[in-house]
Amino acid sequence: MEKNIEILNKYLPNIKENTIQHWVNGESTPSVSGATFDNLTPIDNSFIGKIAAGDSQDIDKAAKAAHAAFKEWRNWSAADRRAILHKIADLIVKNKEEIAVLESYDTGQAIRFMSKAAERGAENFRFYADKAIDAQNGSSLPDKDHINFTMRQPIGPVGIITPWNTPFMLSTWKIAPALAAGCTVVHKPAELSPITANRLAELAHEAGLPRGVWNVVQGMGETAGKALTEHPLIKAIGFVGETITGQHIMRQGAATLKRVHFELGGKNPVIVFDDADLDRAVDAVVFMIYSLNGERCTSSSRLLLQSSIYDTFLERVAERVRKIKVGHPLDPKTEVGPLISAGHLKKVLSYVKIGKEGGARLVVGGKNAENTEGGNFFTPTLFADAN
Repeated sequence: MEKNIEILNKYLPNIKENTIQHWVNGESTPSVSGATFDNLTPIDNSFIGKIAAGDSQDIDKAAKAAHAAFKEWRNWSAADRRAILHKIADLIVKNKEEIAVLESYDTGQAIRFMSKAAERGAENFRFYADKAIDAQNGSSLPDKDHINFTMRQPIGPVGIITPWNTPFMLSTWKIAPALAAGCTVVHKPAELSPITANRLAELAHEAGLPRGVWNVVQGMGETAGKALTEHPLIKAIGFVGETITGQHIMRQGAATLKRVHFELGGKNPVIVFDDADLDRAVDAVVFMIYSLNGERCTSSSRLLLQSSIYDTFLERVAERVRKIKVGHPLDPKTEVGPLISAGHLKKVLSYVKIGKEGGARLVVGGKNAENTEGGNFFTPTLFADAN
């Protein structure tokens, strides 16, 4: 943990003393309005730094920069785009410890997972870099009477809206394919985890990405996010987040016929039958439900068990859940850190009440974690006998 604290202390003073601005047309840019908001760490809800609060004016600047840059970027050869995306991946790997520590401090996610998330981000860039060669490959469907050609071309500037859970990795997951295809980007990161978005854009420009190809506008969903989904120069929106927000984005983009690419919420089940390797199944269940603080798109929030193993398997899972280490996210031994915000902690606590009122049996957890110095810590929780 000492090494991680040392890395944090190297970068944190600069973040606290200087407002994190937008990244527009290749440079750090303040909000047109001058507005900012405070960013807090979920570890103890203390101040990390001020963040520029973007609005429609900032989105307009970024969209115009992306539109102007698109004319050049779309004509780069696939080989050249591939090369620069690999350079970005190299720089992510070079700076992975800094990225992981800042992400962990900003989101509350355990460093044991965030260290891998930075590496995964680099791999996302490498994967899509190698797909750039085929990005514009179409198809032909010949017939004796006619022939049909399908052409694939970059659509133009795209808006990327990313969530607060593992924001760095999820940003690369959406931005890398857009760049590989020849599109330019305006990225609106989640306001609850804004720090690493600008750092990622800086690394991209350090790798040689042309000005305006990749822009970042910080701010709230209701202002910056809404303006991005409605802007006429933005041709598509990639979004990861909750279902209701996805509905809003689809409505807001309808007037300009925006294409959308959504990864929304769900209630994913993990199912175990009596012929499974139960030792491995227990490991899988605990990981799938409780890793990343349970704040993950692919989290398995429901466990369905064959009746013949219900009681014994449930007790084995409960025993493991009781032993999950909740603690400071920069401690390599920590498995579950604090939830993203005080508001989210309150929301999760409300689900415990709903579970009890709905007749489910609380087996483990269901309360704030102890001795956590005012942070958003919650004990890993397991209900049984849910209908």
